[in-house]
Amino acid sequence: PGLKGRAIAGLHGYDQIPELVVRGRRRIADFYGDLDVRLSETPFVAGDTFSVADITAIVAIDFASKALGLSTPDEHGATRRWYNSIASRPSMIA
Repeated sequence: PGLKGRAIAGLHGYDQIPELVVRGRRRIADFYGDLDVRLSETPFVAGDTFSVADITAIVAIDFASKALGLSTPDEHGATRRWYNSIASRPSMIA
């Protein structure tokens, strides 16, 4: 609903395509599942150190959660651990 008439960026409004909305929700669910598997194997998205991959992932999660209402599923413990750790960094709080 928050993106109604904004299916494509730009000056003009374009209607959403319902099938793409369904596909997008499925892609987000797959992203969460894949990310949780990855974060159960490593402390950060790209390995052993914090990187731009972590920044990109947390921004994607924040957008999905806040703008679209698609939060990280409760059963994804590794992602929740990682998210809480990253979100509490001073650079993220600033």
